[in-house]
Order: sequence, then structure tokens, then C-alpha cells
Amino acid sequence: MLDPRETDARVFAQSAHGGQKYGDAPYDKHLTQVRTVLTDFGYGGALGVAAWLHDVVEDADVSKDDIVTRFGADVAELVWAVTGEGADRKERNATAYAKIRAHPAAAILKLADRIANVEASRDVPKKLAMYRSEWQAFRKALGDLGDPRMWARLERAIGAGPS
Repeated sequence: MLDPRETDARVFAQSAHGGQKYGDAPYDKHLTQVRTVLTDFGYGGALGVAAWLHDVVEDADVSKDDIVTRFGADVAELVWAVTGEGADRKERNATAYAKIRAHPAAAILKLADRIANVEASRDVPKKLAMYRSEWQAFRKALGDLGDPRMWARLERAIGAGPS
């Protein structure tokens, strides 16, 4: 049965992201892709709720406390762990990786997000090149966490081959 928080989370995220785009599509497309990846591997519950919310703290005017109040501490911890902070992408990735290491359950959410991003970048060479350039650091930082099946799918998508 679908966690009733998911419907609320999706509507909340759509509102928070407003007119933000994912490429040429509404941002909800990316959120749906992340949730679909989690479904593909049998994940739900707090992870399913967090899939809809995973970018709202980083990209919208939403705080961790807002997530705690509306969706619970379990969801907020997952969202917070994957939220990068810093002046540039490298710094944001490093802070997110450190938070995920402190909250390992969030590795599943981060893997779903990265899989969705890489798979959506198949026809966008510049984006795919960016993910490939980050691959070694991503794998080194989080490779012992998460679901091996998800790592295998990500490796196939990114074209990295077995690690």
C-alpha cells in the first residue's frame, strides 16, 4: 500500500519547485524518475516519501525543519543527508557524501537520484560527461553503502563497467 505521505510529498514538492525545469520538462519528471528507480528495487516507506522531496531543501525555500514538521524526522534525515551545501558542485557533493556516510540509509536515495540523472543524460553528452567525471569520487565516497544491485545499474548507465 502506498504511504499516504507520498501523495502529500509529491504535491508539496511540485509547489516548492514551482516553475523549475528538469531540462525542458517540469521538475516533477525527475522526481518521478527517482521514485521509479526506488520502486524498481522494492524500496518504499520513508525512502519513497523522500524521493519526492530530495531536492526541496537544496533547490527551494524549504528547511529541514519544514520537512520534519510535515513528513517526520525519518524523511527529513534522508532529505537532509542528500542535500549538498557549499559554493560549487564539488563542495556540495563533498558535504552530501559526508552526511550520507553519517546516515547510511540515505545512500539508497542518493543512488536512485544518481541513476535517474545519469539515465536522463543519455542524450545530453555534456551532462553525461559531468557524471562520468564525478564517478570515481562518487564511488570512493559511497561505494561500500547502499544496494549492490543499484550500483550495478548505475555502472551500466554511466558506462563505467564493473568496479
